[in-house]
Amino acid sequence: MAENLILFTITPVQKFITTARKTEDMWLGSYILSYLNATAIHQIYAKEGIKIIYPSIGDVSPFDAWQDTDVTLPSFPNLFLALSAELSIKELTQTMQYVEESVQCEFEKMARHAAEFFIGAVGNETWNNTNNDRLFKKQINHFFQLYWVVSSGSRENYQNWYAKTGMGLASAKNCRAFYQVKESGRKCSLCGDREIFHNGTGDPMEWWRLFAQRRAKYCQQGEALCTVCLTKRLAKDYFGEKYSEIKQLSFPSTSEVSTADFKLIAKDETYKEFVEAVNALKDDNGNQLEVTVNPIPKLQEIQKSWNVDGDWLFEESFSLQNLERYYGISEKGQVRQEKKINQCNKLRRDLIDKVGFEPSRYFAVIVLDGDGMGQTISQAENWEVHAEISSKLNEYTTKVREIVEENYLGKLIYAGGDDVLALVNLTDLLNILRELRCGFPNLNSDKDPASTASAGVCIAHCKVPLGDVLERARTMERAAKSIDGKNALGIALLKHSGNISQTIFKWEYQDVDATKIDVVKVGQNLVELIKKGEISKKFMYTFRDVFTRLTNLDGGLELPGNLVESELERLIQRAANEKVRSDEEIQNRIDENVKNLTALLAEKRMKFEDFIGFLEITNFIARGGKRDETISETE
Repeated sequence: MAENLILFTITPVQKFITTARKTEDMWLGSYILSYLNATAIHQIYAKEGIKIIYPSIGDVSPFDAWQDTDVTLPSFPNLFLALSAELSIKELTQTMQYVEESVQCEFEKMARHAAEFFIGAVGNETWNNTNNDRLFKKQINHFFQLYWVVSSGSRENYQNWYAKTGMGLASAKNCRAFYQVKESGRKCSLCGDREIFHNGTGDPMEWWRLFAQRRAKYCQQGEALCTVCLTKRLAKDYFGEKYSEIKQLSFPSTSEVSTADFKLIAKDETYKEFVEAVNALKDDNGNQLEVTVNPIPKLQEIQKSWNVDGDWLFEESFSLQNLERYYGISEKGQVRQEKKINQCNKLRRDLIDKVGFEPSRYFAVIVLDGDGMGQTISQAENWEVHAEISSKLNEYTTKVREIVEENYLGKLIYAGGDDVLALVNLTDLLNILRELRCGFPNLNSDKDPASTASAGVCIAHCKVPLGDVLERARTMERAAKSIDGKNALGIALLKHSGNISQTIFKWEYQDVDATKIDVVKVGQNLVELIKKGEISKKFMYTFRDVFTRLTNLDGGLELPGNLVESELERLIQRAANEKVRSDEEIQNRIDENVKNLTALLAEKRMKFEDFIGFLEITNFIARGGKRDETISETE
């Protein structure tokens, strides 16, 4: 009997994850997809005659494998590959139809759990044959598209066989079914595509105002969601009933991520006193404010029992508009609590004075993806090699969590296969990027070049919509992958003023003497020189202002000889602090940085506009995201 490969995938992926207002929304989008793919694998993993190749889970249930590693981390990719040496195409077709039904059924159960919770919170209305029921079915039944293909072949020609299977799946996706869905009325606050969930009578927002009042944990005033986004918002409770680890899970806000380096230092009684003062505030109804949050993983042991959201470390959080809009303290309520509010603000200022710097309002999103993974897998000589690739990627997932959450100030959202999605503090951004790239496994055979990965980063103000930040990070990842040979990094900086800086470069370049230039390491060294005041950052602005006027329409710079490099070297040496010029060790570090920076410009290793973006972003990281009001157009 001929052997068969089974390839299965779930869509949509990126938009479902990107549709997020909170870090928990983003995590839940990833988790739902991981869970549904695990559900699909679970239907066939123990079936006689079927072997799961990717992802690598051994002979155990996908849920047992997940539990053994970390069931709180979305780590299952949105596809699986299996091999059958015993079942016919007809039997496998019937099996995959059952798999498809099981996945759709599981998502419907998840959605029904959310809808019934919502209706129970706003009023015990009937369900069947109501507008709620019709809206539910319209939006849930065909949201996820499941594609699969069964392909016959021979192990002796595994590469061609797998390629044929992949093309079959691509063809199935190109012939996707189209369901005409009419969406009228007010649109969802999260996705903006679908009609909000409501009972079809009166004001559609009436339910949502009531829900926000009774279940503020899940919904803010003025927010209203469609059935799909409501399912995502409430899915944590659904998964919490299955896994106790998830029930206890909490997610830092973007402001919590941006202020993590400040909190790492402010971990004494002064901060505790500030937390207690904020906790003493009450809304107009006399209720204690919802201000306590769990910090990012690295800070949990330090501030597990006393912590407030990073927002409270910003002066604007104590404004009239902010207290009324987000915490329900009206102008009259603020007058009644004037002493308490003033005390909070005083303690906040005292805390900043003690720490020595203001908390940052900026954080970063990292998206990393292996290069040429399709080609790497297509070159696997047999299914055993394919499974070995999957096993290496599983090991990398474990390493990623250690890097992002244990070693540095970050929160991992997703790590599965060759994909990584994480939110990180600006202070540790370059360290995390470098270690993620250095730790990426070699998936190729010894005769081929080592595997590479490319990444996209977006640095943004913590008040920028999270979905927009993630989309920009993915845009930078795509830009990095457009570079010849890939193995590149793209970074975008979205300043709160509206200005955007960006840079794209390879992780490494080779100098004329065959030494490798680690560009992220160059950035790290420059950050340290600026932070310690060993060189003035003004050289960047002088260099930019002089030479950007000479760029051509393509952003390039055509000048004779090594004029640009020589001027860059002169400006950096002149920017060195007079007190440190006599220090040989410091001067050697400056000289090394000069050598590497000028080498990046020489031979056009980096485009001039990318080099300027690199300097601007490096300077921004060195300043911790603070405004730089001391720099004029010229030095």
